[in-house]
Amino acid sequence: MKKLDVLKEVTGRIRWFSQFKGYGFVAIENISEDAFLHFSIIEQSKINRLNNDDIILCDIAESSKGYQVTYIQKLIKSTKYEETANIKTEKVTGVMKWFNSYKGFGFARLNSEEDVFIHGSLLKKYRLRTIEHGTEIKMVIQRTKFGYEATDLVVD
Repeated sequence: MKKLDVLKEVTGRIRWFSQFKGYGFVAIENISEDAFLHFSIIEQSKINRLNNDDIILCDIAESSKGYQVTYIQKLIKSTKYEETANIKTEKVTGVMKWFNSYKGFGFARLNSEEDVFIHGSLLKKYRLRTIEHGTEIKMVIQRTKFGYEATDLVVD
């Protein structure tokens, strides 16, 4: 088996990524061909989620099928957050409104009556299948341009 040629520390822009399909493509700086990105690479990098047009620093390999991302070193710029350099998080308590395991997300309600988006990857991290309606939960949240999102759960 031929060893893959690896290019380290290249900059790429997420062209598109589908959570449901589990893959997407990255436009790599100075390379005309997009690189394939599998969801397992994102999970290994400990990044909760990537969005279209996010900028990443990554390693890629060239194979007979084309380029593929082999490692994501860091998220350089996120289109989801208003200011990536100054992301503020806070620990809060909320009550679970609903969670749909099939869709892979749900929402909790804060005392301030604002909703918090909760992605299924957070539950997976703690080997939870769901959080029942009405359950009080502790979480770490941050504001995005779409509203609040839980970045971690505080599990006792």
